[in-house]
Amino acid sequence: IPPTTTIDASPPNPSNDSTPTFQFSGTDNVTPPGSLTFECQVDSGGFSACTSPHTTAALGDGSHTFQLRARDAALNVDASPASYTWTVDTTAPNTTIDSNPTNPDSDSTPNFTFSGNDSSGSGVASFQCKMDGGVYSACTSPFTSSALTDGSHTFYVYAIDNAANQDASPASYTWTLDATAPDTTITSNPSNPTSS
Repeated sequence: IPPTTTIDASPPNPSNDSTPTFQFSGTDNVTPPGSLTFECQVDSGGFSACTSPHTTAALGDGSHTFQLRARDAALNVDASPASYTWTVDTTAPNTTIDSNPTNPDSDSTPNFTFSGNDSSGSGVASFQCKMDGGVYSACTSPFTSSALTDGSHTFYVYAIDNAANQDASPASYTWTLDATAPDTTITSNPSNPTSS
């Protein structure tokens, strides 16, 4: 009677860990049970002896499959290895500001639109924004700023993909806000009445 094999812990899917760790166990389907050994395989690399926890060699970005089979003391092997397929994504997305206020601009609550590009990665999941020296917080496009005072301001935004990779170079835009109307003075004028 062959043993059965279980993967107890695996990386999330997708994952930005290129050397993930798996934990596993097996059940010897005889009474009393004997000792089990295990063999692991990543993709088509071939089965080899392994123990739990098992950390893989460095993997490239893309889809991978981890397989595991148990072997009992009588050399029976699990004919249906436990299997887990997931995607490794270690590449951060890029962030682009698509629209912004003019420079200078008189709108004290300006609007921004932005987008992210994760090329062949796991896809953009969310964005973080901040204004000037503030703290980053979750945001969506389009984004409307809270009321700003006159002067120079900088808006920052970065994308996060589904594997939790963050754009390390946030997109930014700097402009000057001038919401104060000018004063006008007449510096010379004809007398009243005038013959001119």
